[in-house]
Amino acid sequence: MAHLIFRCDQTNLAMMTGLEIEPAVFERLHATRFVQCRFCGQDHAWEVVERIPEAAALMSRGATECLRRSLQSDANAARAVDADVRALYERMAGRWFRQAIKRDQPLDLEPGLTAHEGLLVRRERLPDP
Repeated sequence: MAHLIFRCDQTNLAMMTGLEIEPAVFERLHATRFVQCRFCGQDHAWEVVERIPEAAALMSRGATECLRRSLQSDANAARAVDADVRALYERMAGRWFRQAIKRDQPLDLEPGLTAHEGLLVRRERLPDP
């Protein structure tokens, strides 16, 4: 098993997803996913590595779960024979991936607020369902 990461070439840091995948399965995936780097701001493609880099940051649990579902959908798309089923799995994979990226974004805190206080303020500002 190999580790799925996003590597920043400019800072030599990696964002760990916490997911492992067989390299052969990774090679069969049709999609290449990119994430905006939290270190340099550029987009980097995912890759698999045998060893975890020394300088790495871990994605949040919520982002990792969404990314795991994205990988499952990508793998299902790679195995699909029917074009419509393949397209459905590819759309699902893209949506799960966007959710992973959205969940991994750092909070924009107002000055003087802790992360917990920032979440409470954000929740108060959400419209009622």
